[in-house]
Amino acid sequence: MLRLPDLVSLLNLICGIGSIAVAAQSDSFGFALILLLLAAVADGADGYIARRFKGGELGEQLDSLADAVSFGVAPALLIFLEFGVEEPIVGIFAGLYAVCGVLRLARFNSSISVPKAGFEGLPITAGCIMLVTYLLLGESFVIVDVLLALTLALSILMVSTVNYPKIRNIKILAFVAAVFGITMLLYFIDVQYMRVFSFLPFILMLSYLFSPFLKIPVISIATSKDYGNRKGAKAEGRKEKQ
Repeated sequence: MLRLPDLVSLLNLICGIGSIAVAAQSDSFGFALILLLLAAVADGADGYIARRFKGGELGEQLDSLADAVSFGVAPALLIFLEFGVEEPIVGIFAGLYAVCGVLRLARFNSSISVPKAGFEGLPITAGCIMLVTYLLLGESFVIVDVLLALTLALSILMVSTVNYPKIRNIKILAFVAAVFGITMLLYFIDVQYMRVFSFLPFILMLSYLFSPFLKIPVISIATSKDYGNRKGAKAEGRKEKQ
């Protein structure tokens, strides 16, 4: 019953579980964040592969369950484990984020599968990456109060009815994946270089976060072109990404 897109979804899930394990059993908070970036790349890849190849019967449910762990539970636990000991209120905000993320996925799965111009509410993957890219900036820039405000804002946006654009341009998607890939590579080469480079993915995600409220030309270009000759195609048994 498992097919290629489903195996990539499982990679997403494994990265999410690995991120939690690393954060809970060692001081490698940075590596735990890198694993969530890898999960995000896998999440984007399984949607693309599902449109290129026939998806399995388990595809849609497996994808959502993996997303719930990697982009809902994992970032909430990482934030709590890193900042919750000294600031107990962090646990409340982290729990709220996880709950809103799961509600976001449940609403998506229960909605009628009708093609839409955008996403209703902030996609859970984007919410997680926004948190990860901020945390990767390092101690000099990460302030607990700002982190809590960002977590609350992302929680509200995920369950809101704000219309977020779907990035359809394959070149833009490849560029974003390359940025994430370079960030992960720099972590193993030199963490300080990674801190500096992390401003790029952080600004990219911040631009997407504000895109429904501001007219950002890059976002308009990114949503203007679908995937080659397979425009509008859907994978069997799998909705378009959350």
